[in-house]
Amino acid sequence: MIKKVNFSRLKHENFSIIPIPLEDEILSSWIVRTAYAHKTHPHTFTNQYLNYRPHAFFLTESDITLDENMIKTIEDKSLHKIDVHSLMLKTYSGFLQENIYENNPTIFFTHQKYCPLCLREDTIPYFRKKWRVVFYNICHKHQCRLYEHCPTCKNELDISKMYDNKLLYTHCHHCGFELKKGRKLPIHKKYISSLDYQNKIFKIIQDGYILLGKTPIYSFLFFEVFSKLSKLILLNAKHQFINKHPLFLLIKDVKQQKVNHPIFKKIDAKAQSALFGLTMYIFEDFPHNLKSYVLTNKLTYHDLTTKMPYVPFWYEKAVNGITPRYLPHSMTVTKEEVAHAMRYLRSINKDINKANLTKLLGCNFSSNDNNLQSYI
Repeated sequence: MIKKVNFSRLKHENFSIIPIPLEDEILSSWIVRTAYAHKTHPHTFTNQYLNYRPHAFFLTESDITLDENMIKTIEDKSLHKIDVHSLMLKTYSGFLQENIYENNPTIFFTHQKYCPLCLREDTIPYFRKKWRVVFYNICHKHQCRLYEHCPTCKNELDISKMYDNKLLYTHCHHCGFELKKGRKLPIHKKYISSLDYQNKIFKIIQDGYILLGKTPIYSFLFFEVFSKLSKLILLNAKHQFINKHPLFLLIKDVKQQKVNHPIFKKIDAKAQSALFGLTMYIFEDFPHNLKSYVLTNKLTYHDLTTKMPYVPFWYEKAVNGITPRYLPHSMTVTKEEVAHAMRYLRSINKDINKANLTKLLGCNFSSNDNNLQSYI
């Protein structure tokens, strides 16, 4: 294996061997395989052929951040037999979020995960794009959980490095463990719905939209809201309504890491699959589950929209229909007027809640500023 050499002419040479990208292969995996096809360490390969010296960053972050000049260089050296864009996580642009581009970090991608059974069955072992999507934590083919760390030493994977400069990318660079020998991580039948929810999420990504009621919603607008509700569950402990779902047991007492961003890295992949399932559950039977979640947790319009850089119209309309947005210092009413309003709602078989009282009396019963909550 060639390592730490300096042949300046190579930066002007095309690749001698051009491997065919495999199904759903991620760019870093293809570059590493190309390096090994040249009998060259991946770091040396990127240094010599691509004249890119911060090789460690290049090989771990190229899947998202590779600029157009470097993409053109790789395609030129591959004799234009490779479509580099198709190997990058940027293919999720417009699906997971509106735009994925260089220097635009996204919470929807994570470090390299893998399925040992897939690597075992591969004629040529390789790493998939979907394994880096934060929503993909269960192998659809083998119905088992993915590993997010080396099974032996618990370190994150870096397929651009070699253990002792001898073992290839199919081994942990830190301890040398052969990754395909990891045992299958089964899913308890009690939590199998997490796989069903994951499949629904990936169908949304594949289709580019979700149908909520009779309204089609662009997937990237849906995932903005999905992220917001996931944070309410994870960070604000808004657990009423979903606490009756079997998946709740996986996040009930989960240990959270002390990280701020990306938010989903606060919990492990197993808990993530449960969190995402519970969030999807809130959108089932739309808008009824959403309404139940909002009302049982006594959430306000502010709770549901704050810190969102952009509130999609469909979501604003749904939220406003459940817990209307009013000025905090709205007009006040007497306790007797509230009692009359409650009797009226009861007489027409309407729920007696903050939303209906707000609509009827024109006051904000969800605000903490006007003391109306004490009347209910």
